[in-house]
Amino acid sequence: MKDNNPVSLSNDDPITLQIPRPIVVPGNAQHIGSRTEQQDAFGFSEVSDEEFSSKYGVLALLADGMGGLVGGKEASHLAVQAFLAHYLYSTSSTFIPERLVSSLKAANEAVLQFAREHEAAGNIGTTFIAAVVLNQQLYWLSVGDSRIYLKQGESFIQLTTDHNYGMELDEKAANGEITLEEAANDPQRESLTSFLGLESLERIDVTIDPVPLSKGDCIILCSDGLYGSLTNHEIVEICSSFSTQEAAEKLVELAVSKNKPNQDNATVALLTIE
Repeated sequence: MKDNNPVSLSNDDPITLQIPRPIVVPGNAQHIGSRTEQQDAFGFSEVSDEEFSSKYGVLALLADGMGGLVGGKEASHLAVQAFLAHYLYSTSSTFIPERLVSSLKAANEAVLQFAREHEAAGNIGTTFIAAVVLNQQLYWLSVGDSRIYLKQGESFIQLTTDHNYGMELDEKAANGEITLEEAANDPQRESLTSFLGLESLERIDVTIDPVPLSKGDCIILCSDGLYGSLTNHEIVEICSSFSTQEAAEKLVELAVSKNKPNQDNATVALLTIE
């Protein structure tokens, strides 16, 4: 009679080692803020689908419709739905970075099609971020200024780079082309330089080499309405003190409680390795 230990020592069978897959726990929360419409959207793959997760990982995604443009709500929701459908059901590459990029292109086409149907091409858009945990490794993709953070113990890293004009201004300031004051006060500083809804996506950040993960690590996907209202220390403290779902709720609750003028929609999606 065999026992249930990971290592089988039966005299009849060769020694086998079963390495259990990490348990990935999702959490999420969002709030409309002081806006009249919720333009953030998020989604997850089915964590309990072990067959899919063993091949393509656990997926979390988040989109922030561009509030200054018509159709921001529709853009974010269409992007999430199209990306998720393509990632789940496409027969394209099993290489995760390629699968992420092809899914992003499907999402962009869905947003573009909606814009064309409403004669608003170029005036409808959304940011987009996605994270995949597979075999205790993290793959991610980003367009726009929504962010992905990785908390490992007390270490807290922003993995994504904001695709906005402010990054270009800061580079110009560093090169001496403009002053730091000019860079900080430019009225177009927050304008996005890449987002879904463009005919050509020239700027997509995607991991080729995955990030190693360990038990206790937490991946945080969030819109600017959340990270713009919280400090890094506050995010780390909450994620360290509560379960995954409770942490998501506490993060949004704290962001909204600060009563920031014109508080934007605040959304967070978490993946914790247990």
